Amino acid sequence: MALCQDVDAILASHRDCLTRRVLEAAKRLQLVVYSITGVDQVDLIAATELGILVCNSPSTENVIGMAEATIALMLALAKRLKQNENLLRQGRWGHGEDRGDLLFGKTVGIIGLGRIGRAVAHRLVPWGAQFLAYDPYVNHEQVKKMGVGFVDLEMLLRESDFVSVHVVVKPETRSLLGEQEFRMMKPTAYLINTSRGEVIHEPALVRAIEEGWIAGAALDVFRQEPLPIDSPLRRLDPKQVILTPHKIGHTEAASRANHQLAVESLLKGLRGEIPDYTVNREVIPGWQARIARL
Repeated sequence: MALCQDVDAILASHRDCLTRRVLEAAKRLQLVVYSITGVDQVDLIAATELGILVCNSPSTENVIGMAEATIALMLALAKRLKQNENLLRQGRWGHGEDRGDLLFGKTVGIIGLGRIGRAVAHRLVPWGAQFLAYDPYVNHEQVKKMGVGFVDLEMLLRESDFVSVHVVVKPETRSLLGEQEFRMMKPTAYLINTSRGEVIHEPALVRAIEEGWIAGAALDVFRQEPLPIDSPLRRLDPKQVILTPHKIGHTEAASRANHQLAVESLLKGLRGEIPDYTVNREVIPGWQARIARL
């Protein structure tokens, strides 16, 4: 966490938890800027009530990096990449049962059709995949031209060969996918989560994979990070499960672009201007009153 002009502004990382208690204690705090997209580590309700502006840094490079990473995980699962590499490293050779599958003709279900979800769909169009999407907050007319079919969550889960999660953490998305939802999925389907770990009920996912409700999963995010050594997720068959440490979509290009946006937001806010990437825009009148008192 980096401070500017004492505590007039905070440049926060994804591990900096800014609770109401912390925000209330920072009497001179005007502005919180995250150099990442997600701001779920800050109490937005408290920040808004206190008149503190919160910004994120949703660079185009970050969106592209996350979309590419999501597709890479899909391909690794479909092509049984880990399984075949392990065979070779063990001195063995592949057999018919080790063959992978195509993305061509498969149905990809996208939960959350924001910038990253759309980027995933856009990049998979040339692969000949079919798309279903669930997102109650998106204007369906704006994205019909992408060839995405909007359905309810149950239909998406029942029909998809790959389910890719791209949502922010809200009360309604916490444990969005649990036992009931995993039982709806095909036994040949894969889950990919590069959004937030809180969206998945992890004990239910462990059961789903161990008992064959679904074929496997690729996870870059977890409820507790770093992932505990004794996490049941670690004991799952590596042929079915890919685990990466919340880094799969991070790139040097995105890091540079995100920090540039963050600095621009800091400078604007400290000049009393409204940054472009303000998350809680409803706070603006309260923020202006707060900085007038300081």
